Amino acid sequence: MAGKTLDQGISPGRHRGKPDIREVEQFLYREAFYLDSKLYQEWLDLFTEDGLYWVPAAPDQKDPYNHVSLYFEDRILRQMRVRRLLHPQAFSLQSPVRASRIVGNIMLEQFDASTGNCRVRSTFHMLELQYGEQHLYGGFYLHDLEAAESGYRIKMKRVDLINCDGPLDIMQAFV
Repeated sequence: MAGKTLDQGISPGRHRGKPDIREVEQFLYREAFYLDSKLYQEWLDLFTEDGLYWVPAAPDQKDPYNHVSLYFEDRILRQMRVRRLLHPQAFSLQSPVRASRIVGNIMLEQFDASTGNCRVRSTFHMLELQYGEQHLYGGFYLHDLEAAESGYRIKMKRVDLINCDGPLDIMQAFV
């Protein structure tokens, strides 16, 4: 995509069959970059107004409404968490969190040609460092992406951690 910068939306090319998987990959890579770079407002802007962020507490959890989740956040809860992370007196700022994500194995799982919306599955590894301690998280992402004129937006991001039902330290960064 010559001429596109990292912060510009990539048009999902509605009404032309399946989307270019490279456009989808670039969207997911941009999301990881925003989180790794602590560009939280840019990350929040990737979501639709009613977009959801969900981290199940058990493998194969069917829904976030009838089961406990590690995180289940709408726009307001995501914004509150970002404000807490960035507050000048936040405990997390005493030793800022550094994180790095690798996103791979990106596959188009579903596509609606009439809307341009799609479901994308991928894998990830995230390394988080705080107070000299490293934590490694890994698992699967499931993104429901909504096509818009300015590019894709996240309708739902599901994060299935490999060890979701095992002992976990507090995750300071979004996974």
